[in-house]
Amino acid sequence: MKITLWMSGFLLTLGGCSNHTPIPPSPLKLSPPSLIYFENNKTDSSNIFCCSLPKNLEIKFPEYTPKVNDLERFEQSVLPYVEQNANDREIFYEIQNNFESRYFAAWDYLIPPQKIQEITWPLRAFRGGYGSNLRPIPSLWFEQIRENSNFEMYGTINTKGIALKTLDIRAFPTDKPLYKNPALPGEGYPFDLLQNSTLHYNEPIFISHLSKDGAWSYIFSNNVSGWVRSDGITVVDDQTVQNFKQAKKVFLLEDNIPLYTLSNQYTVHSRIGMVLPLERIEGEYYIVKTIDSNTSSKELLVPQASAHIGISRFNKKDLILIGAHLLKNTYGWGGMYGERDCSSMIRDMMTPFGIWLPRNSSAQAKKGEVISFEGLSNDEKLILIKEKAIPFETIIYLKGHVVLYIGTYQDNILILHNIWGIRTIDKEGNKGRHIIGKTVITTLDLGYELENFDPSMRLLSRVESMNIFTHMPTTLTRSMKVTSPKKKSL
Repeated sequence: MKITLWMSGFLLTLGGCSNHTPIPPSPLKLSPPSLIYFENNKTDSSNIFCCSLPKNLEIKFPEYTPKVNDLERFEQSVLPYVEQNANDREIFYEIQNNFESRYFAAWDYLIPPQKIQEITWPLRAFRGGYGSNLRPIPSLWFEQIRENSNFEMYGTINTKGIALKTLDIRAFPTDKPLYKNPALPGEGYPFDLLQNSTLHYNEPIFISHLSKDGAWSYIFSNNVSGWVRSDGITVVDDQTVQNFKQAKKVFLLEDNIPLYTLSNQYTVHSRIGMVLPLERIEGEYYIVKTIDSNTSSKELLVPQASAHIGISRFNKKDLILIGAHLLKNTYGWGGMYGERDCSSMIRDMMTPFGIWLPRNSSAQAKKGEVISFEGLSNDEKLILIKEKAIPFETIIYLKGHVVLYIGTYQDNILILHNIWGIRTIDKEGNKGRHIIGKTVITTLDLGYELENFDPSMRLLSRVESMNIFTHMPTTLTRSMKVTSPKKKSL
């Protein structure tokens, strides 16, 4: 199937078919160039490597960083907490029965699921800021972005597609970052305002329209919308959609496993949260069928030890394996650099169990049985968490952040979360961050012992609710808890 469009005077092909796969050329064997140093940082324009590496970088790294008690005290492995607190479930939850309908939702759209006024909010919200050079971005740049966004063509393509690789989903059709104020903590790197989310390899999408230059496509996934690179997606026909939906599914349990074709050609690295259609089983491998850039099918080898077929019940073995990989993640705002942030970590962790969760933290906090902390003291919050929360099945929410409750250990409430840093404030009132920048296991008092710890930003003081996402949707308020203490959990 091939879709061809004329836009702004040029021909654009969205998809096509081919009867053969081109044979890649043999890799060139090149000797690595020797490193070249220049005295006094002078460059020699006659040498092609003239600007690659100055002699004196004069970079000074911090010599000492205060240790964080929680990271020293509690083992940074999920194994002991899974073994003590988790359970092997014998039944499937209702939420697991609805996974496939949610996962493939983008392929069920006939028109964009949102009105243009809803999805053009970034054009109204972002009128200024700072760029990658940490200098103010001129207003002309925003006008050019608006022009290239081409929303006059919104909803004119309306076709099914698929991701050919892991892709950033952007608020504007550009890779360039936009920072609010790089001089302030939480407003500079890594918090690029234009980073919405990411797409996994082989993830279903719905294509609305193209940017004016054709380099970007506005898409909807099953949980988010935004701009992706046009060369990272392709169109799929209805037969392919049906084949993918009807096939058994292979759920990835490990990150960073290179996946190859049957002819040993590298295609992609595995990622927890990836779902691939099973073609057959051969030896120690699952053979999965995916789509190539020319819309022809391609088979990949997935090691059986790194995946399983179909949705599985909650079990300790998979939780330990998945948790070990997630604890290797550094922080990636909106999934940048192939990493994860707080909400994408929980979302991907639950996907192999067939539990679909929204992408952002506030939406995740509304899934399942919601228990509010409104009006509770910190001690009352701790009591309620110990009483009601289910380890590895409960999200605890505070504005802008979500954590996964993993049970108690030595009478401490422990959480698994991917966090950027601990908020600090010095004697002059200057706010800052003690950078963590990775997935960690901590208490809700993370960092309280640091000299400049900001007590007003204590995690426990800021938590607003918790939700057991494996339970049916309902809301438990404090008044319900007080007036009916003998009732069973909803």
